[in-house]
Amino acid sequence: MGLRELLEAWRRIFAIAEKPEPDEYKLLFKITVGGILLAGVVGFMIHLALTFIQGGAGG
Repeated sequence: MGLRELLEAWRRIFAIAEKPEPDEYKLLFKITVGGILLAGVVGFMIHLALTFIQGGAGG
């Protein structure tokens, strides 16, 4: 696929694309934030578990 064909394909995609409604943006934002928080919590739990296993939590 050459550059000209690629640009033509992009032009067709932009021509048929529609702007999402505000409620779609809100839903996407909630899903994204939820995924980031979930990944953070899982990472923190793994870090916490490994810290206790290695004995780094004591004084």
